[in-house]
Amino acid sequence: MKLRAKQFIDGVLGSLLVIFNLMVARPLGLLLRRDHTLRKDPEYIIVIKMLGLGSLLLASDALVSLKKRYPNAKLILVSGKGVVPGIVPTGLFHHVWVMDDSSLPNLLRSSVAILTKSWGLKNRWLVDLEVYSKLTTIFSLWTMSLNRFGFQLNKVHFRNFLNTHNCYFNQFCNVQDNYRSLARMMGVEEFTEFSIPVKDSSGRANEAGKKYIAINNTCSELGGYLRKIPAATLQAICTHILQTTPYNIAFTGAPSDFGDNEAFISQYLGDAGERVENIAGKYGFAEYYRFLHEECVLMLTIDSAPLFIALKTGLPTVSVWGPTNPTHRLAANTINSTRHKVHYLAVECSPCLHHTKVLPCGGNNFCMKNMQAADIHTQIQSVISAL
Repeated sequence: MKLRAKQFIDGVLGSLLVIFNLMVARPLGLLLRRDHTLRKDPEYIIVIKMLGLGSLLLASDALVSLKKRYPNAKLILVSGKGVVPGIVPTGLFHHVWVMDDSSLPNLLRSSVAILTKSWGLKNRWLVDLEVYSKLTTIFSLWTMSLNRFGFQLNKVHFRNFLNTHNCYFNQFCNVQDNYRSLARMMGVEEFTEFSIPVKDSSGRANEAGKKYIAINNTCSELGGYLRKIPAATLQAICTHILQTTPYNIAFTGAPSDFGDNEAFISQYLGDAGERVENIAGKYGFAEYYRFLHEECVLMLTIDSAPLFIALKTGLPTVSVWGPTNPTHRLAANTINSTRHKVHYLAVECSPCLHHTKVLPCGGNNFCMKNMQAADIHTQIQSVISAL
């Protein structure tokens, strides 16, 4: 299913189920008086994150810290099909249960199957990492987990009556701080930084001597084109790289991005020959992580999952931001690092993407269109010089 269809189903079906469950769950809670304190450690922690590999990687520090806090508990991810291939090679979860969101009948069928499995787990907790979803809240309730943790904000105020523990989701701070706050609510006191494991731990040796600069100009359906670097700007950046550095260019992306990459290369970089490669869909995720870690000097990327993959594989980055604010997604020590440069015009209406359905610019994303290729290339050169 397309993102809009999923959002429509969540809004309509989810609203109906919320009303019904509020009438049932609240009286049952008062009647049963279950002990929702954290005195007994869990044997299983079920994590729901249906969409967004990038968001799950942003939560990875909190999740790996949760694993260390409860070393005897099994961490289980419930996720949509699009997230699973990218998260399995990280080893972050003991088990991954796939929610088939390709169609409504498949979604219902797989939901029942996962619910049935969850009921067989003793002493289970559940944490819902979806911020706005109604259906994941209902699913969380129906697992009948002893403790159910989630985010609370005005748009999902009903969670105060359906979850057992709610953490305020602050839309104006760094999202990683929200994940840490939720983990603290679950008993975590010390945090560990998570890194994606790669086969060769010495892969970042001689960084400046790598072969490729990886370029990612792809992202999810949510505001996709708004975040992209305009073609003419990207062409100028690539020309700078090819003319002033010894590096080849590797365009990254999912298999579905291969055609768009090919079209751009053919139209704008057709004379670059073998110095430009389209690797979208060429590798499985484990091999893709290895390629970034061992073959690339840095990644030029917009705000999407590959940025956070690069950060978690130790790859230097130059990230380009328009309708989203880097301070909401990147740690302060990343933004101010010699290994990571941020290009952000900070126009008056940014950030808008996650805050309004009516875009202030009407879709004319001048926050990206007004960027100068020379400024971005200067940042690329700065990162390379510091290696």
